[in-house]
Amino acid sequence: MGVSVHVISDSNALSKIESAWNALTTKHSNNPFLLSGFVKQHMEFNHSKGWTPLVLTMSFGDKIVFASLLKTGNKLGVRFATFLSKSWLSPDFIVDNQYRETCMEHLLDFLFNILHCQIVDLILPAESPNLQVLKQKCKAKSISFFTTPAIGHMIIPVNRTWDEFRNSRTRNFRKKFKKIEQNLSQAGLWKITSAEKGSNQLGVVEKIFDVEKMSWKEEWRVRAGKKDTDLLIILAGSQHMAEIEPSFKWDVWFLELNNQTLAYCLVIQYKEVAYLAKTSYDKRYEGFSPGICVLNAVIRELFNGPTKKVDFLTELPFIKIWTDLRMPRVRVVMSKSSALLNFIRFTLSTKAAKGILDSLSKKAPFIAKLLDSYIN
Repeated sequence: MGVSVHVISDSNALSKIESAWNALTTKHSNNPFLLSGFVKQHMEFNHSKGWTPLVLTMSFGDKIVFASLLKTGNKLGVRFATFLSKSWLSPDFIVDNQYRETCMEHLLDFLFNILHCQIVDLILPAESPNLQVLKQKCKAKSISFFTTPAIGHMIIPVNRTWDEFRNSRTRNFRKKFKKIEQNLSQAGLWKITSAEKGSNQLGVVEKIFDVEKMSWKEEWRVRAGKKDTDLLIILAGSQHMAEIEPSFKWDVWFLELNNQTLAYCLVIQYKEVAYLAKTSYDKRYEGFSPGICVLNAVIRELFNGPTKKVDFLTELPFIKIWTDLRMPRVRVVMSKSSALLNFIRFTLSTKAAKGILDSLSKKAPFIAKLLDSYIN
């Protein structure tokens, strides 16, 4: 019996196989952002931005054994494919291990021989079992393949009590948060509250957006004419998955001072891992360090529950307050044109790259943007 490949390009079609999709994801992945609720949101958003969502499934008989969330575009004659979601959500291929090699071979055939992609650009977790198989299959098919480090994510293993963890950090760690709490107490009555499943979801979302409207990021979004689509996708996806997936849970934690919300942290819990998905604070209260205050309260609470790992999803410098443990990600670039791949890999590693980009940005902005992604 051979493998059959199916292409899904709109979220309504995904709804028809939602149960099978989530069953495959739950069994063969620990990443909640690969569940159907989030995939649907990413499909709709990317379609609205002119991308073509390319959700692939592969089946043996009636059994789905492979799923991938990709998008494709064609600019200035260059056809390329990349993951549907952003790299900080750690996208990857969802594969039944028994069929991994066969599915990777069919994936490459589809991307390069049917879609005729010239560039496939993916950022994968460094520990992904798909990396080595992709490399082997590319070599067998004479597809040029190279990797380069990408932005990773910081984690905290939860394997001791909160007091043991706190004492393992520096003295400055304990002093820092003691000082923050003292400053809050001097300013009035403050508290950390949690809004779990079953709370007034509309009220919770309104409080989140009240904080976002006063965050430093809002000024940038207004100037750029953009919305916080990451937050919208995570909220919509979380609400949907909490209704249909028992192992999925999401909470929102708020820091309040004198009945004013200063900061929030949205936490997704799945398979004993807590993902700190979104955190923001009201810039008017920046002197109280509200962002790290609410994060610390959330982390402390997670040490008292079933959580085995806390994942920050990114590696911003302030995260070193809590941990130095980094999980790497890897950028994988594949192309049938070795010349194109070498141009991307070597030319942009030189000091002249910035000058090239400045020139291209005026004459060919898409190419400049494409090449700039390989520098950054």
